[in-house]
Amino acid sequence: MTALDRKLLRDLRRSGGLLIAITSIMAVGVACYVALGFAYRNLSSAQRQYYADCRMADFSLEVKKVPVSELASIGKLSGVIDVSPRIQFFATVDLERSVEPINGIVLSLPDRREATINDILLRRGSYFTDRRDNEVIVNDKFARYHGLSPGQWIHVILNNRRQELFIVGTAMSSEFTYLVGPGSIMPDPEHLGVFYLKHSYAEEVFDFDGACNQVLGRLAANVRDRPDDVLQRAESLLDSFGVFTSIPLKDQPSNRFLSNEIKGLRAFGVIDPVIFLSVAALVLNVLMTRLTEQQRVVVGTLKALGYLDRQVFVHFLKFGLAIGIASGILGGGLGWWISMGMTGLYRIFFEFPTLANRFYGDIFLEGILVSLACALVGSAHGARAVLRLEPAEAMRPKPPAQGGAIWLERFRGFWGSLGFGSRMALRNLVRQRFRTLAGVFAAAMGACMSVNALMLVEATAFLVDFQFYQVDRSDVELEFKDELSQAALAESRALPGVDRAEPLLSVGCTFVNGSHTRKGGITGLAPDARLTIPRDVSGRRLRIPSAGLVMSRKLADVLHLNRGDVVEIRPTKGLREPYTAPVVEIADSYLGLTVYADIHYLSRMVHEELALSGVQLSVDPRRESLATLYRELKRMPGIQSVTARADTIANVMETLIKNQRVFIGLLVVFAGVIFSAACSIRR
Repeated sequence: MTALDRKLLRDLRRSGGLLIAITSIMAVGVACYVALGFAYRNLSSAQRQYYADCRMADFSLEVKKVPVSELASIGKLSGVIDVSPRIQFFATVDLERSVEPINGIVLSLPDRREATINDILLRRGSYFTDRRDNEVIVNDKFARYHGLSPGQWIHVILNNRRQELFIVGTAMSSEFTYLVGPGSIMPDPEHLGVFYLKHSYAEEVFDFDGACNQVLGRLAANVRDRPDDVLQRAESLLDSFGVFTSIPLKDQPSNRFLSNEIKGLRAFGVIDPVIFLSVAALVLNVLMTRLTEQQRVVVGTLKALGYLDRQVFVHFLKFGLAIGIASGILGGGLGWWISMGMTGLYRIFFEFPTLANRFYGDIFLEGILVSLACALVGSAHGARAVLRLEPAEAMRPKPPAQGGAIWLERFRGFWGSLGFGSRMALRNLVRQRFRTLAGVFAAAMGACMSVNALMLVEATAFLVDFQFYQVDRSDVELEFKDELSQAALAESRALPGVDRAEPLLSVGCTFVNGSHTRKGGITGLAPDARLTIPRDVSGRRLRIPSAGLVMSRKLADVLHLNRGDVVEIRPTKGLREPYTAPVVEIADSYLGLTVYADIHYLSRMVHEELALSGVQLSVDPRRESLATLYRELKRMPGIQSVTARADTIANVMETLIKNQRVFIGLLVVFAGVIFSAACSIRR
C-alpha cells in the first residue's frame, strides 16, 4: 500500500458524519434506481409471458349479434392472423352466504380444451367434461375469496333465469390481470367474478345458436402497434350486425391499468434517482472542496516531495470513488430489498400466475456505475483545486476571504434591526454562494419529499370526497340487461328502503372533431338529477342543459374542444346517424371520460322513445332496509349488475390506505436523509 493510499484511509475515517450523510443519500438514489428497475422488469416480463401463455387478444369487436360464419371475412383482412368468436354477458350471482347481489362477467370457451384467444390457465380442478352441460369455471381470486371449490354448485342469473352451475375448476386469464367492476377503480373480488361456460351451453342459454356478440382477434407484428385501419375495415364488414365498439389492446381496461403502471415505474426510475444523486453530487463537491482547503499544506508538501499533479488529483478522486463504490453496493442491496416489498404489493392488485422478484445483474451493475459516475462528477470539481496550487503557495495558510459589505446591507432599516449573530450568518450565506445554493437545493428536495407524502393523503381524501360524495351521490346503481320502459323507474321507486330513484340512459358512440376521434359514451340524466351532479374542479354544480353536452375536461382536451364548440357524435345504437351537439359545459371527473346530457335530448338524438338502461337509487341508511333491498333485487329479472357505492368507497379507501402506508413511510425516510445532507453542507 502506497503512502497516498494510507493517507486516503485516514481521510475517510476522519470525515465522519458528513461521509455517512453523503453515502446515505447516494445509496438511497441507487436504491430507487435498482428497486424501480427491478419492479419494472418484474412486471413487464410477467406481462409478456402471461400474454403469450393466454394468447392475449390484440383487439375485440363488441357486436349485437353476428353469425359465426361471417367472421371468415375478418380473418381474411390484411394484418389479421387469427379470429375467435365469443359470447359475453353480464350476470348476477346468487350466493347463499352473501346478502348483496354479486356481479359476474359470463364468457364462453370451447367445449373441449384447445388453444384459443384469451385462453385461461387452470389453477384448481379441470377443464369442462362431457358429464353435464351446465359446468362452469370460476376465476380463481373470486373463488378463493368466497370459499368456492371444484365440485360445488353455484347459482347465476343468466338471461333472466336462475341457473344452477357445477364448478369444475378455477382459472385465471391475462384478460383480467387487473379486474375492476362498474364504477370502481380497484379490484374487488368480493363483488365481481368471471364465469366461463361451455360455448354450446352459452348459445343455448342466451339464444345465440351459431352466433356470437364478441369477436376476438390477433394481429401481425407489423400492424400490432397501429391497429386503427384494420379495426375500421372490420367494423365496416360487420356494420349491418350492429357494431357497438372496437377495443384495441391498448384500450383494454386491464391492459391499460397494467401498462400505465409499468410506464410509471420507468418514469419514476429516472426522476427519483436523479433527485438523490444530484443532491449527493453537490454534497460531495462541498466535502472535496473543504477537504482540499484543509489540506493545502499537505498538498504543497506532496508536490514539493515530487508527487505529480496527476498523482495528487487521482488521490483525491479515489476519495469520491470509495464513496461511490460503497454507496453502489449498499444501495443495490437496499434496492433489492425494496423491490421485494413492491413486487409483493403488486401481487395484491395484479393477478399473475407467477410474479417473482428476480435478481437482474445488469440493473445492479448499472446502479453501481451510476453511483461511481455521480461520485466522480461530485469529487472532480473539488479535487481540481489541487492542480492550481504551486508548492510554495500551498504551504502558506490560505488568505482570508475577501470581506466588504454585502448587498443586503443596502437595506439599512432591515440590516439595523438584526443582531450580530444574524448579520454573521447572512454574510456567510451570501459570500459562500455555491455552498448556500447546494444547501438550499438539498433542503428543497427534502421538502419536496415531505410535501409529496402529505399531499398523497390529501389527494386521496379529495378524490373520494369529490367523486363519491359530490358527483356520484347514489347509494345503489342498477344496470339493466336491456333498455326498459319508464315503468322500471316506477318499480324501482317502490323497492323497500328507496327514498329516490333517478333514470339513466347510456349510449355508446364515437366523438369526432376534425382529425381527433375518441370512442366513449354519453350518460343521459334527468333534468333535476340529484344523485349524479356534474361539477367543475372548484365544486360548482353544472346544470344539465336541455340541448347539448356536459363533457369531462380530459375528453375535451383529447378532442381539442372548448366550451361552446360543436362535436360530431356517431351513436352505436338506434339509427346510428351522425349528430352534432354543442359542448355547453366542461366538467371535472377523476373516473373515466364522462359525458352527460339530458335524457330526453339523448333519446331524441338516437331517434328512440325514452327508455332506461339503468337506475340510481338513494336508500334509507338503516342497514336492515339495505339488506331487504338486496333480497328483492336478487329476485328481479332484467338486472345486469348492481353497484353499491358504500362497498366501492370502502374498497377504494382500503386499497389506497395500504399504498399510502408504504409510500409515505419511504418518502418520510428519504426526506430525512436529504435534510441531514442539507444540514451537513452548512457545517
